[in-house]
Amino acid sequence: MQTDNGEEEDPLDAFMKDVEVEVEQLNEQDKKRAKQVAKGKNKVDKFEKAIQDEDDAEDEELGSDPEDILALAAKKLKKKDLAAVDHSQIRYEPFRKDFYIEPPEMHEMTHDQVDLLRVELGGIKIRGVECPKPIQKWTHAGLPAACLQIIKKLNFEKPTPIQSQAIPAIMAGRDVIGVAKTGSGKTIAFLLPMFRHIKDQRPLEQMEGPIAIIMTPTRELAVQIHKECKHFLKGLNLRAVCAYGGSPIKDQIAELKRGAEIIVCTPGRMIDLLCANSGRVTNLKRVTYLVLDEADRMFDMGFEPQVMKIVNNVRPDRQTVLFSATFPRQMESLARKVLKRPLEITVGGRSVVAQDVAQIVEVREDNTKFVRLLEILGQQYNDDPDARTLIFVDRQEAADNLLRDLIRKGYPCMSLHGGKDQLDRDSTIADFKSGVCQLLIATSVAARGLDVKQLKLVINFECPNHMEDYVHRVGRTGRAGNKGTAYTFITPEQDRYAMDIVKALKLSGGHVSPELQALADGFQEKVKAGSATYSGSGFGGKGLERLDEARDLVKKAQRKTYDVSDDETSEEEAEDDDHLIRSVKKEEIATVPGISSITPKSVAVNISPPTNGHSTDMNPVAVAAKDIIADINARFKENSVQGTVPEADKAENAAEYSVEIEINDYPQKARWKVTNKEQISQITELTGAAITTRGTYFAPGRQPAPGSGERKLYLFVEGENEYVVEKAKNEIKRILTETTLSAIEAEARNPGSTSLGGYGKYSVV
Repeated sequence: MQTDNGEEEDPLDAFMKDVEVEVEQLNEQDKKRAKQVAKGKNKVDKFEKAIQDEDDAEDEELGSDPEDILALAAKKLKKKDLAAVDHSQIRYEPFRKDFYIEPPEMHEMTHDQVDLLRVELGGIKIRGVECPKPIQKWTHAGLPAACLQIIKKLNFEKPTPIQSQAIPAIMAGRDVIGVAKTGSGKTIAFLLPMFRHIKDQRPLEQMEGPIAIIMTPTRELAVQIHKECKHFLKGLNLRAVCAYGGSPIKDQIAELKRGAEIIVCTPGRMIDLLCANSGRVTNLKRVTYLVLDEADRMFDMGFEPQVMKIVNNVRPDRQTVLFSATFPRQMESLARKVLKRPLEITVGGRSVVAQDVAQIVEVREDNTKFVRLLEILGQQYNDDPDARTLIFVDRQEAADNLLRDLIRKGYPCMSLHGGKDQLDRDSTIADFKSGVCQLLIATSVAARGLDVKQLKLVINFECPNHMEDYVHRVGRTGRAGNKGTAYTFITPEQDRYAMDIVKALKLSGGHVSPELQALADGFQEKVKAGSATYSGSGFGGKGLERLDEARDLVKKAQRKTYDVSDDETSEEEAEDDDHLIRSVKKEEIATVPGISSITPKSVAVNISPPTNGHSTDMNPVAVAAKDIIADINARFKENSVQGTVPEADKAENAAEYSVEIEINDYPQKARWKVTNKEQISQITELTGAAITTRGTYFAPGRQPAPGSGERKLYLFVEGENEYVVEKAKNEIKRILTETTLSAIEAEARNPGSTSLGGYGKYSVV
C-alpha cells in the first residue's frame, strides 16, 4: 500500500489503524448501554441521596450553630409521627374481593352434612353469618393454576382444617378471625387468598405502595412468613419485601422503590418506612388486603397504638384478616375496631395445645431444676441425637446464665432473646434450623411462629406466666402432625400460675398430676381467703401514650424556646397547650422522661420566669425544659474550637487546637457511649483528633466544691488543625444525640427504668 509520500505503508500499521477504529466504535456502544442501565438505577440513587442530604443538612445545622441535643432528639421523634389520613378526601380505586365460586359437589351438601364435615375436620366452630362451606381439595379453592402447581411441588396433599374453612371464607371477601392450634398451617391459609386478591388488580406503577401488608409481632416470624411467600412469588410474578427493625433501613427502602406488591413487616419498622423522607418512600393508598398474624400479641403490651396508626391509614373498605393460636375474650373489643362483620373460625379451641404434644408438668424446687434438665437432655440425646431441643426462660439474663452453665457441662448451645443484635438473632435461628446447633435457650421472643422441622422437645425451665404464653411455647413442637414432648417446671412459689397450666392441660386432654392439682387448689383457697389474687392474662399494657406525651412536652418546649408566635401554631395545638397547662402539676416536672436526669443547677434551684414576651402563666414543664435548653445551649456556645497552645510550647505540643465538651449532665447511656474506649478509638481513627476523658461525675443536683479544683465530667478534644477538632466534635454530638434519643424513648416506654441513669435489666422487644 502506498502512502501520500510515496512510501509503502506497513501492513501491520494499516491493520492496527482498523482495529483502533473498531475499538472506538465499541467504546461508544458501551457508553450508550451504561447510560441506559444508569437511568434505571438513578431513581433509587437519587432517592437515597435525598435522604442522605437530609441527614447532612441536620449535621450541618448542628455543627454550624450547636443546638440542644434534646431539641434535636424531639425533632427526630416528631419525624416518626404518622399523620392521620382523611379517607373522605381521597378517591380510591374500586377493587374486587369476592372470588369464591362454590363447586357443584359442595353446593349439593345439606346443612347436616356440612356440620358433620366440620366435626370431622377437628371440630370447626363458626361465629358469624353466611359462612361458606369448607373445601376438601385444593381445586375447590379457585386458585390460579401457577399456585396449584407450586402446592403440588410442596407436597401439600390436602388442606388442613383451618385452611379448609378459612380459604373459602377469605376468598369470599369476608373479614376473618382464624384461631387454630400451633403448626396447623395458618400462614398458607391467608397467603393463598392474598395471591388471588393481588393478581385480580392492575400492576403496580412507579411510586405506588403495596397491595397487601402482613404485620407480625416479632422479627423472626416476619422472616419466616416472607420465606413461605418466596415459594410462590416467581411463578406468580410478584414481589415481596420483608421489613423489620435491626436491619439497615436503606436496603428496605431500595427494595420498596423498585416496587413490591407485598410487605411483611413489624409495626415499628412499617411506621419508620411510611414516615421516611416525608412519606415519599411508600404509601398505603393501594393497600386492600391486611393481615395481622399472631393478632393477640399485636394488640398486647403497647403494640396497639402502632398497629392502629397503620390500620387507620388504610382505606376503610379493605379486607382484614386476623390469625392466632390463642384469642382471649379481652381481644374481641379490639378486633371489632379493625374488622367489619367478621367470621370467627375456631378449630379445636381458642387456646388449646395440639394433641400431638405430650405434656409433662413437674412441681419441683428451684435448686433441683438444673439437675433435672441435664437428666432430660441426656435421655433425649440417647434416644434421638439429631432432635432439636428448645428451652424457654423468662428473662434475658437467665438465658445467658443457663447458656454458660450448659456449656460448662459439655452441651453446645446458643441463646436467643431481644437483647441480641438482629444479625446474631438471624444466624442463631438459621444454625438451629440447619442443625449446626441442636440446643437453643430462648425467651418468649421465640414462642410465636417459630417452625423447626426436627424440634421434638420443649422445656419450660421457667414457668410461663399466663395460659396463652404456655400454649405458644409448647406449640413449637408437635407441628404439622409430628409428635413432640413438652416439659414444664413449676415451683411451689409459682402457685399463681398453676391454675392456667391445669386449665390448658384439661382443655387439651393432658394428664394433671396430683401435685399440680394440689398446687392449683391451694392457690384457689388463698384467693378465697383474700390473701392472693389471680394472675392476669398477660394482655393489656400501657401502650405508647406516655411516649406521645413526652414528645408533645418536648415539642412544646422547643416551640417556646425558638419564639414561635401563636399564629404559627395550629388551633388544635393551642388547645392542647391550654389543656396541658391546666393538667400538669409542678411536682410532675421531675418525672418527665429525659428531663430529670439532666437538670442543671439553675433549674434545680430556681425556675426563672420567661422573658420572651409570652404569658407568665406558662406550662411549668415547658419553662423547666426551656431553662434546660438555654443552659445547655450556652454551654455548647462556649465550646468553640480555640488555638490554646502558646508559641513557646508548640514544639512540645503538636496539637494547636482544642475544645472541651461537658458530658456530665447527659443520660448515663450517652455518657457511657462517648467515653467507651472502643468508641473513642473509632472517633480518633475517623478524625485524627486526640480525645481524653477528664473530670469527675457528679450526680444530678450536686456541684463540685468551690476551690476544690474538681470539674464535672467532660471530654477534652485536641488536634493539629481546626478542621480535625471540629469533625471530632460533630461526631461526638451525633453519638450524644442518638443515645439521648434512645434513652428518652426507653424511659417514656418504661417509666422508672434505668434508661436515663444507672444500670438496669434488658427489656424484651
